[in-house]
Amino acid sequence: MITIDYALRVYTDMLIDSDDIDMTYFQSNLSVEDFEEFKELIQFINILKASKANEQFQKIFDKVDAHKETIYNLPSVANFRARHDSDSANAIEKLNQIFDEEFSDE
Repeated sequence: MITIDYALRVYTDMLIDSDDIDMTYFQSNLSVEDFEEFKELIQFINILKASKANEQFQKIFDKVDAHKETIYNLPSVANFRARHDSDSANAIEKLNQIFDEEFSDE
């Protein structure tokens, strides 16, 4: 037989290593009363594990969100003239002239 403390340590190690936990091991190695108490206590361990997973997810999400913001806030290629104070009216006029030459209504 094993103690509840030892069973909780083993359960925590199993939970950290993988989510595949053989509860029959604990049931067969703990007394009936200890196993009932063990089942109550592992709920707290599961909550802590879920909390850690949420914190890790939030850290990764924050990094991805910050990267997305840097990409969306970069000047776009289509808008480079506006960023360099060029004469956009002349540029539009030139573009219209080229378009009219290439795609006339004839």
